Amino acid sequence: MTTCIDTLFSAWGDPSPESRAAKTDAAIGPDFYYSDPNAPDPIRGRAAYLDYIAQFGAMMPGARAEVVAVSEHHGHLRATVDFTKDGQRMMRGQYFADLSEGRLQRVIGFSGMGEPD
Repeated sequence: MTTCIDTLFSAWGDPSPESRAAKTDAAIGPDFYYSDPNAPDPIRGRAAYLDYIAQFGAMMPGARAEVVAVSEHHGHLRATVDFTKDGQRMMRGQYFADLSEGRLQRVIGFSGMGEPD
């Protein structure tokens, strides 16, 4: 089953700005908020998010993001996402999200899986 978080991350690495926008529009709700450790500041809104993922594609041509696990309860999601290039995993992260009416309102990402040091 494809979820809105799958749709959101399928836009990462998509070379087409139109396709990235369509996938993003299908996944997010109004007042979208996104944050991850690589973003200098939290990202608010569709336009800023699209700019951010376009930078990913420009800096890492051919790289992509794939949701490899999802769990959901009470309007919240947890997703494990692999960032890959040339068939090799570069990073795995955890993302936590709030949903409203089946769309993502807030997504917070962390590098790694939270293992103890």
